[in-house]
Amino acid sequence: MKQLYSSIGVLAITLVLLVGLLRSNPFGAACDGLDRLFGAPPKWTQVTNVYRNPKTQEMTHGDDPTASLDGLKQYWHQFPGAGRIVFIGNSQMHTISLAPGEPPPSTPEKTYVDLVMDMVRRVQPDELLYRLSSSGMSYPEVLWELNFMIDDPDLRPKTVILQMNYQSFWTGNIRDSMLPMLAHPPFRARIEALATSGRPDAQAYEDALHRYDQVEESDQTKLNAASNAGLTSVFVPHLTPGFAMETRVRTWLDEVEPPAQRADLRESFEDFLYRGRLYLLQLKPSTARSIDGSRLFAAQSAVDSIAELCNANDVHLILFNAPVNPNVALYRTSKDREAYQRFVANIASRYNLPLFDFENTIRAELWGHLLNGPDPLHMGRAGHQQMATQMIQAMDSFLLTN
Repeated sequence: MKQLYSSIGVLAITLVLLVGLLRSNPFGAACDGLDRLFGAPPKWTQVTNVYRNPKTQEMTHGDDPTASLDGLKQYWHQFPGAGRIVFIGNSQMHTISLAPGEPPPSTPEKTYVDLVMDMVRRVQPDELLYRLSSSGMSYPEVLWELNFMIDDPDLRPKTVILQMNYQSFWTGNIRDSMLPMLAHPPFRARIEALATSGRPDAQAYEDALHRYDQVEESDQTKLNAASNAGLTSVFVPHLTPGFAMETRVRTWLDEVEPPAQRADLRESFEDFLYRGRLYLLQLKPSTARSIDGSRLFAAQSAVDSIAELCNANDVHLILFNAPVNPNVALYRTSKDREAYQRFVANIASRYNLPLFDFENTIRAELWGHLLNGPDPLHMGRAGHQQMATQMIQAMDSFLLTN
């Protein structure tokens, strides 16, 4: 009996501490304290009040692209003869980090892609434009999404404007949120062909197929176990006392503290760990690096496949070097810079692609700050406005004659 009371006491104390943790969110306070200690700019400089339009943007930024593209398909279906221009890139396309001296936003802010869309529509009102940007974009993911779009007449673009960025050669996986696209048989066939191609990026598609099939097999196993539970001795978790207790506790927690607030706590904890890495360990995203080996070959192979795919399907592909903060050393060595520039120029030459170079066109004072240092990727309000002007000038001769 004493052990029973002890167990109940431990459980009660654990629940009280858990609720206290959820209510107080100490990690948020710790993040604020570290920011003040290390001189980070105000939070409002990282703009959250941005322009949103599901007809022109993949607003989940890679978290649920299937749903976004399904909505786009329904919208574009209404305009079968219209031109379709798709911008593809990383978070630079959808994030504004205000530069020093720029006032807080008073209305929804537009990034340079949104501003370019406004400019194009004034000249060609029938053009349909869409921003397909995701945080931490990889080129295998770009190829993945383009295969999905090209496979559907209602999603097939006429022109793709693809951001080239040295940092994007660092990533090479397919994120879990893109796996539901494999439920479409024609698209899956395309990905299976890529996975068995023997190219350096094939492993990314093979791994994605494996992860998707694992989830499907797990779900089917659960269904089979549940349907046979009354006839066999298969272990079914939801029929156990522990599962029932956990369910009651989760239901109680949902009443005490909504799931959205628990998600905020998790995000605050991750932010706290990130700040620790940034402030204390000095491991910054702006640290110059060399990208080589299999990671580089896979990214380059994916870019080459993107060019092949567009060429084979009469899709105009335009490449552009993304702007970089002059206060950030992007390349570790001059050889890294030369190798990157040589590769991009070679792709453009082999496939006769327009290549716009904006890498050194946005002045240092037009960039935001990432906590206690220069933001390597995200521009301020004036930076986006300047980038939009440069982009539309570069696009003008191509888009208005095609």
